[in-house]
Amino acid sequence: MKLQRLSWAGLKVESNGQILLIDAVQNYQRGAAIGPEKPFQFVGNTAADVVLITHLHSDHYDPEAIRSVLKPEGRFVVSEQIAAEVTNDGFAPLALALNAPQQIGNFTVTAVFAMDGVGDKQVSWVIEADGQRILHGGDTMWHNQFWQLGKTWQHFDAVFLPVNGAVVNIPRVEPSPVPITLTPIQAITVTRLLHADVLVPIHYGFHKEGMYHQFPDMEAEIARQAEVQNVKVQWVEQGNAVAKPVAAEQV
Repeated sequence: MKLQRLSWAGLKVESNGQILLIDAVQNYQRGAAIGPEKPFQFVGNTAADVVLITHLHSDHYDPEAIRSVLKPEGRFVVSEQIAAEVTNDGFAPLALALNAPQQIGNFTVTAVFAMDGVGDKQVSWVIEADGQRILHGGDTMWHNQFWQLGKTWQHFDAVFLPVNGAVVNIPRVEPSPVPITLTPIQAITVTRLLHADVLVPIHYGFHKEGMYHQFPDMEAEIARQAEVQNVKVQWVEQGNAVAKPVAAEQV
């Protein structure tokens, strides 16, 4: 697999010429307007065979971008939890139940349990191709299924997890000081529980006073916790390629 980090939580995965996108957003100035002001531009030069989203928040689901990049014969894949909403947006999605692997071209995709910080429907995605396996965590918060996921899958070449420990004050939910995404210590711990070779942090770099607060000293805390728990971390700027997972380099 070739891996490229897009903006915020977006990821591009390529296998033998086929392209899969996860949470690929180009216009973040919609909905709650959470995300980078100058996102990486991918729509004009991307033709996707498979598109996945973890959930419907506007910083993870960009219908116009999906319409622009998805090939006519491509598949838009969602969890069955949100299939009705996506259908109402004019798509004909492939809806998957949790823990039901689906082979699509070169990729095997599996929706697995995740927990949204404000109670919305969400999954994480396990992606397998070319003898490698990754997990994309959307913007999940801490939950009690990480141990089971580690037992079920046993090993990941890389995990892409939110790390910004976001505390929000948004109109539709009552304010709470509890983070709605993984904090640095939680993301490092999840990486270890999933027996992953490396954590690639996603879902960070946005802070809006009084509305969306990123975990303070996030990078330093990730470095400290990574050393304590012996976890490897690879920071990747938006638009840049992800180095091959350790296991793949040893083949």
